[in-house]
Amino acid sequence: MPFDYDLVIIGGTAAARHAAIAARSWKARVALVEPDLSEKLGPCAEDVFHYGLIQAAHTLQQTRQGSAFGLHWTNTEEGDRLSIHLNETREWNQQLGDILNASESPALLASQGIDVIWGTGEFGRRPQLAFEVNGRRLRSRRYLIASGSRTVLPNIDGLYQAKPLTPESLWQATDLTKPPANLIVIGSEPVAVEMAQTFAYLGSHVTLIVPHQTLLPHEDADASRLIQTQLEVEGVRVITRTEVSQVKQLDGKKWVQAGNQALETDEIVVAAQQQPQIKGLNLEAAGLLPLPNGLRVNAKLQTSHPRIYAAGGVLGGYPLAHIARYEALIAVRNALFFPFAQVNYRVIPWAVYTKPGLARIGLTEMQARQRYGDRILVHCQFVKRVAKAQVHGETTGFCKLIGRLNGEILGAHVVAPDAEEVMGAIALAMQQNCRIQSLAQVRAISPSYADLIYQTAAGWQQQKRDRNIGLSYLLEDWFSWRRS
Repeated sequence: MPFDYDLVIIGGTAAARHAAIAARSWKARVALVEPDLSEKLGPCAEDVFHYGLIQAAHTLQQTRQGSAFGLHWTNTEEGDRLSIHLNETREWNQQLGDILNASESPALLASQGIDVIWGTGEFGRRPQLAFEVNGRRLRSRRYLIASGSRTVLPNIDGLYQAKPLTPESLWQATDLTKPPANLIVIGSEPVAVEMAQTFAYLGSHVTLIVPHQTLLPHEDADASRLIQTQLEVEGVRVITRTEVSQVKQLDGKKWVQAGNQALETDEIVVAAQQQPQIKGLNLEAAGLLPLPNGLRVNAKLQTSHPRIYAAGGVLGGYPLAHIARYEALIAVRNALFFPFAQVNYRVIPWAVYTKPGLARIGLTEMQARQRYGDRILVHCQFVKRVAKAQVHGETTGFCKLIGRLNGEILGAHVVAPDAEEVMGAIALAMQQNCRIQSLAQVRAISPSYADLIYQTAAGWQQQKRDRNIGLSYLLEDWFSWRRS
């Protein structure tokens, strides 16, 4: 029996639409199944509000610090107090979301020959594997599950009744017109750290409750400690190694039992574990047995059924849009052609959008030492050595390069303003198998934060020379001979 499509994509995310466009660019016949909710909101809406709110908070905080540059408010009868109106922020972010969604809108996808089908469906196995939606059986050579993930509320007594906010629901809470006076953030995911700092900048008294020993337990220890210290300096109360056991509502207030402490708050934000959006897809009919934290795939992003691929949030891990798109392109290439391409997360960077930001690629220092022992060199350069950091008054942070003795880059960590932009050059060097010595030869525009890369790479190179005792003696003898 012939197939109707080369690829059917189960979507609802920006990565799914990106995959559909990529598949169609190869002249494949593609169907994209989108849930009805995506038609109203667009897959970019939630992410845009999250990062738009961070930008608004950072702008507000930077304005407050204007006196350091000689800028002062002129007092008026209305006063000089700055405030934020969240509904206006939502309107601004909705406009941004509409602009971003327009580049991958259903109308544009349809004009490119992609069959966009609205509705929810499930896999059916008889008489052959197909995806059933709106009474139609979509028969395809390959299928791609890219339906994303959502924050799942942990099993805490009374939490559901307290109606906590999540990063996904925060932008829909239109009754929240101003930042709450007191806010508790639960979770150790990067988004939890971002939300804690954001609302602290907006004027809330924030308590961040983390079950692990430190913030961001999967990141470099020095970077994690610095981010935690920065949050505490800015007024965020960080409670580590503590589990929330109960939530109650008394006299219009919410109470959170964290360890042996009872904390009063106005609102609760939960930014904890992500749950893949695969419920109702009838994966069992295709012989798939999903794990609690996501679908299991091989390096080619194939599930246990060789005709079904998966990418993005359904795999678990951090819900990062750029990684989801990277996975989607690998899956599309393998689904349409011979499955040779494999994912390589070692050269994919990611970032935490705090202030200063944290960007990371490759191994942490601890991971590198566990794997290579003393056969590595680590050099750290502080942001305060960069001219632009001094001009902007943002001198907190560092750049750490981890490399083998031959210069192979094993990992890098940047804690600095615009850390995600600085990391781009290091990511390119790793993808092209360039050595740290090559980074030391690239002079960045000055003043710029990119100069931090050159300084760190040059320092790593100098550290390597200093460790070579024989070379040091040879150089001293050489210059002694020249002087004589």
